[in-house]
Amino acid sequence: MPDPLDRSLRVLFRALAIAFGTTGLLFFLFPDGTIRFLDAVGRPLGFVDAPVSALRFWLSLAVAYMVLVTLLAVEIARDPRGRAHLMPILAAGKATSSLTCLGYFVASSPAFVYLLNALVDGSLALIVLVAWGVVGLTDDAHAARDGALLRAVLDALVPRGGAFAAGAADTDVDAALARYFASLHALGPAGLRALLLAIEYGAVVFERTAPFSRLDPAARERALAAWETSRIGLRRQLLASVKLLALMHFYERPDVWGAIGYDDGHLRGRLLAGPNAVQHAARLGVAS
Repeated sequence: MPDPLDRSLRVLFRALAIAFGTTGLLFFLFPDGTIRFLDAVGRPLGFVDAPVSALRFWLSLAVAYMVLVTLLAVEIARDPRGRAHLMPILAAGKATSSLTCLGYFVASSPAFVYLLNALVDGSLALIVLVAWGVVGLTDDAHAARDGALLRAVLDALVPRGGAFAAGAADTDVDAALARYFASLHALGPAGLRALLLAIEYGAVVFERTAPFSRLDPAARERALAAWETSRIGLRRQLLASVKLLALMHFYERPDVWGAIGYDDGHLRGRLLAGPNAVQHAARLGVAS
């Protein structure tokens, strides 16, 4: 049985296929009527009428394009995950249609039909790209890559022989962090993947280096330091969140407690001697 996300994507692309097919048929059967109707809608809003042309060559190309995008949407709807590689192609077609109409609206004639198509097809391109991104973020086929990238980030945050004798590479903190994200929500692993991809390609975008996973250890530490001191608040917050979660799980290890000044015996004694001793004893599994 398809999962809920798969079912939603099937419904989305079936709806797009119906919309594309219907629009293409209207263009083909009523080319002049379609333009006259849109001109009538835009005229009270202050838009000029679209240029009139009796030439049907462009109509032939437009109908061919609508057939193509309809077939793409039909194929994607059959298997959204297996045919996700078709989504960028569909998005590229819609983005091209949107941008050219926007150009004509600005540089040629401020007709309502140009602006409407720019907005509609631009929105459709974004919707398709978001669907493509969601499929990529929830694809279990990338689990091995995610694991390697997570270990690279954790090793840069907690290197062996740094503040602690043991580093993240000597622990199972990567598995613990992956379990934590999975426990948050069904899309928790997708959220972790998005964070990791931001760090992976943030090095390319902001530092003009190779992707994070391809850097040597020293360069990885510099890349994370750049995130931490960035003038962009979102970058700083993203790294702070990853760092908090990573160290929270790393500090759970008893062999780290001494290095951070944590005295488990002292804290347990204070809790078990306090007013809520019974509750703490039950939580800690200690006989009261």
